[in-house]
Amino acid sequence: MNNCFYLHYEKDKKSLIYTYFWALIPLILFSFYKNGILLYQNNYISFIDMFLPFYFYLVSMGIGYLVALIKKENKWEFLLYSLIISCTVSINTNMFIYPVLLFVLLFIMSCISEKKSFNFVSGVRVFLVLALLLQQYSYLNVGEKIGAFNYSLWDTFMGFGISGIGTSSLFLQLICFLILIFNKFYKRSIPIIASCFYFLSFFFLYCITKDVVCLENILSGTVYFAFLFVGADLYATPNTKKGMILYGGVIGFLTFILSLILPIYEAPYIAIFIISFLIPFINRFWFKKDLHS
Repeated sequence: MNNCFYLHYEKDKKSLIYTYFWALIPLILFSFYKNGILLYQNNYISFIDMFLPFYFYLVSMGIGYLVALIKKENKWEFLLYSLIISCTVSINTNMFIYPVLLFVLLFIMSCISEKKSFNFVSGVRVFLVLALLLQQYSYLNVGEKIGAFNYSLWDTFMGFGISGIGTSSLFLQLICFLILIFNKFYKRSIPIIASCFYFLSFFFLYCITKDVVCLENILSGTVYFAFLFVGADLYATPNTKKGMILYGGVIGFLTFILSLILPIYEAPYIAIFIISFLIPFINRFWFKKDLHS
């Protein structure tokens, strides 16, 4: 993988990876309730299907471990990357095609990222969904498909809106953020600035149009998950504070723009993937500015 200038010691990197895992636990547990227990209680799925979220989590981590083994890379990094990706996909994802696609894309993207710096997790996510779109692909679970639940904006905030398997709850993501910022190496300014730009852009649009979809987009956890767990990547992010602020602002605003023309579930990952190619230029620009200041 690329050298990481923000983390000074191997133990610092390990501690940050472990912090990410701890932060994901509330979302994983809630996803089991939303996409498993709740549907089973209402007789929409079988007892076996109730555990489908855990199938995706465990299979993804198995694939991540296998890729790390083949490439002789840090297994904890690949376990984390694959777990993050599994949180973002639909509960309707094909159980047999998904592991194959994930293995191929994780391997290829990680190899490319060794030659060219970019956010390869967002790259895997973008191309994974593009491949899955060749089939019918929907983020609605069984109950949502038949309109069984009539959720309010508050319910959306709490995590009962349409989303990836583990990305729905904005409320829980606030807790996740509190867990993440306990680690001093987490690049907190990136998700803060990105979220502010995204929030304010949609709020301004709502003030003009009064379209309730704008509020739904603001309160859905889908986008903020991308900012928290993918945008603040271990490697493919700027090294300076000013660079991180600029990067966060750009991905937040670009996500807003893309959300107007693309599904909100894909917009932040495309934005992060595109902007991550500009990180070397952002680093050079602010490094030169700091030298002359």
